[in-house]
Amino acid sequence: MRRSDSIEATTTPHGTGVDVETATKGEVADEGYELFDEGAPQAVSQEQKDAVRKKIDLHLLPLMCALYGLNYVDKVALGWAVLFDFRQDLGLVGTEYSWASSMFYFGYLIAQYPANYLLQRYKTARILSLSVISWGVLMLAHLGLRNFAGLMVIRFLLGVAESAVTPGFVLYTSMFYTRREQVMRTMLWAAMQGAFSIISSLMSYGLGHITNTALKPWMYIFLVLGLLSLIVGFAWLFLMPETPNKARFLTHEEQIIAVQRVAENMMGIKGYQWKNYQMWHAVKDVKTWLVLAFVLLTQLPNGGLTSFGSLVISGFGFDAFGTLLIGLPSSVVSAGSMVVWGSFSIKYGNLRTWGMIVPLLPAIAGIAAVYGTIGTGANKYGRVVAYWLINSYAVTWPFCLTIVGQNIAGHTKRAFTNTLLFIVFAAGNIAGPFFFRNEDAPKYVLAITTILVFFCCALFCAIALRYYMAMENKRRDREFGALDTTEERLEGMRLGMHDKTDLENSDFRYVL
Repeated sequence: MRRSDSIEATTTPHGTGVDVETATKGEVADEGYELFDEGAPQAVSQEQKDAVRKKIDLHLLPLMCALYGLNYVDKVALGWAVLFDFRQDLGLVGTEYSWASSMFYFGYLIAQYPANYLLQRYKTARILSLSVISWGVLMLAHLGLRNFAGLMVIRFLLGVAESAVTPGFVLYTSMFYTRREQVMRTMLWAAMQGAFSIISSLMSYGLGHITNTALKPWMYIFLVLGLLSLIVGFAWLFLMPETPNKARFLTHEEQIIAVQRVAENMMGIKGYQWKNYQMWHAVKDVKTWLVLAFVLLTQLPNGGLTSFGSLVISGFGFDAFGTLLIGLPSSVVSAGSMVVWGSFSIKYGNLRTWGMIVPLLPAIAGIAAVYGTIGTGANKYGRVVAYWLINSYAVTWPFCLTIVGQNIAGHTKRAFTNTLLFIVFAAGNIAGPFFFRNEDAPKYVLAITTILVFFCCALFCAIALRYYMAMENKRRDREFGALDTTEERLEGMRLGMHDKTDLENSDFRYVL
C-alpha cells in the first residue's frame, strides 16, 4: 500500500504500547481535538500542508519576531545607558550597578512558577500581549528614576513582566508548527535578539548624541523602546490567534489541516489542566537535569557578558561610541549563526543537540584567545575579533529551548520543566555579573577564566544529552517497534491530544 499523509482511524495499538482507549478514558482532550477527529478519514497532500504553513508564517512570524526582539533589547538597554552617564546621574557606586543588572533576574526567577502556571491554564497569546504592554510601561518608568532604590524596584518588576515571554514563545510555537518546522521558527525569533541589538545599538549611538534637552541622552533609549513595546503589545492583543483551530485567517478546512499537522508531534496543542503527577515525570527524567546543567553553565557567562560586555570592550581601549560600534559584529555573529543553523536543521534534521555542541567550540576558542592575550600588549582589534567569536554560544540557547519544546510531552510536564529551566536561567544571570569584580577592571581576568571553564563543562552536558536520547530511541524501537508511517503513529498522536507525557507514550520518539 502506498504511504500516505492521511490520518486513518484504527483501534489497534502499535507494538506492545499502551491501549489508547483505556489510557484516554475520562481524559479531557486538547483544543482542536474535534477537528482532529473530523479530519481523520481525509487524505491531506503535502502541497495543502505547505500552503497552510505559509499562511501561518505570514500571520504569526512578523509579530513574534518583533515581540521577541524588543524583549531582548529592553532587557539589555541598561548596558547601553551606562555608556551615557547613567551611573553618574543615578549616583550608583560600588556594586550597585551589578545589583541593578541582577535584580531583573530576581523578578524573573520569582515569577517563573506563576508565569508558567498561567501560560498552562489560560490563553497564551493574551498573557504574552499583557506581558509586553506591562514592560512597555515599565521601560517608560525609567525616565523618572532618580536613585538606586527606584532602579531596583523597576528592574525587579521588569523581570516579573518579562518572565512569561520565552516559555510562552516555546509553547506558542509548538501550537502551530511541526517539530521539524519549530527549529527554524525558533531560530528566527531568537535571532531577533542579535538583529534588534544591532538596530538598537545604532539607535542608541544616535540618541546618545542628543544633548541640551530636558531629557538626558540615556532617557531617550528607554523612551523609544517603551513606546515600541506598547505598540507591539496592543498588536498582539488584537491580531494573534490562540490556537490553530481558532485562527480566523484560516478557513475551516485549513484549520483541520493545521490541527492535523501539529497532532503529528504527539504533544497535543493546548490543554488547560494542571496535572501534578506530570511534575514528578519532569523530576525523574534524565533529560531535565542534563538540560538544566547546560543552561546553568551557559547562562552564568551570559549574565556577565550581557551587563559587562560593553565595559570589557571599552577595556580594550575604545571610547563610548567606539564601544557601541565595535560591539555590533558580535550581534551579527549571534543572529547569523541562528539563521544558518536553522536552515541546516530544515535540510538535515536532528541538529538540535549539535546546535548545542558545535557553537560552543568557537566560543571556547574566542574566550581562550582573550584570556591568552591578557597583559601581552596584543593588538586591540585582534582581541575584539576573538571577543566576537564568544557570542557564537548564543545560538545554543534557542536550541536548548527546542529540546524542551519538542522532546518534553505533557502540557504540565513541559510547563514545569520550563519553570525549572528559567529559574536556573535567572539564577545564572543573577550570579554572572558578580564574576566581573570592580577590582578586576578593565581586564576582568577572573570572569574570563571562569567563562572558559563553564563553556567546557557545558560542552560535556550537551554531548551526554544527545547520547541519552539516541539510546532511549533505540530502546523504544526494540521494545515497541519502529514507527515508519502516519498510520503507525496515529495512536501516539491520539495520546498526545489527550495530554500524555513522553514517558507515558511509547510511540513518542526524541528528535536529536
